[in-house]
Amino acid sequence: MSAEAYPSRVWNGYARSHASVTTSFQLSLYREAAAQLDGDVLDCGCGTARIAPFLADDMAVTSYTGVDLAPDMVRMARWTIERLDRDRFEIEQGAIETVQGQYDSAVSIHSYYAWPRPLDVLAHIHHILRPGGRFVLVTPNPRLDMERLLRESSRELLAHPDFPEFERLNLEFAGNPGAAFVEMDLLIGQSRDTGFEVLECHQRHYLGGVNLLVLSKP
Repeated sequence: MSAEAYPSRVWNGYARSHASVTTSFQLSLYREAAAQLDGDVLDCGCGTARIAPFLADDMAVTSYTGVDLAPDMVRMARWTIERLDRDRFEIEQGAIETVQGQYDSAVSIHSYYAWPRPLDVLAHIHHILRPGGRFVLVTPNPRLDMERLLRESSRELLAHPDFPEFERLNLEFAGNPGAAFVEMDLLIGQSRDTGFEVLECHQRHYLGGVNLLVLSKP
């Protein structure tokens, strides 16, 4: 995929509605992903740190580090964690492949499809996880029906002032010809090639349009 399929300016324009709009589909996904995380947590492609509030009351989470390239996403993510009243919750601006340190668990939600070199990113995440560490990888597959998801979400968010922009941008992202919406089998193969064990995988979220894998570093 071209490195310019999703440039930072695209994500910058998404920051406000990404932070303010949460659909039932997202809520269910965030809760499941958060339940898999503990210790020192790394959020790869964190956006506006939407999963951080679901970790804030979990005392099994020692720290949270979100990393994202887009400056406006990072600013909104920092705004988010400032309101959570948790020590050791922080946001870094940069590429996932440049993150240093060691982590007990990691998560990536709807970021993989914009990675120009997914094997390099997966290998780096594997490298910075401690032995026994868990990685939750969530990304759309080719059956993602964004129009239907937004139509159903509009019933609960019809009066939300940011929903029209959220709807417009999500349709634009889903229609991007450079998006790597991949089958589960490919993700399993890539994960194993980079040293992960697959603990669980399913497509129960987003009306079957999302792959969710729970991976472990031996």
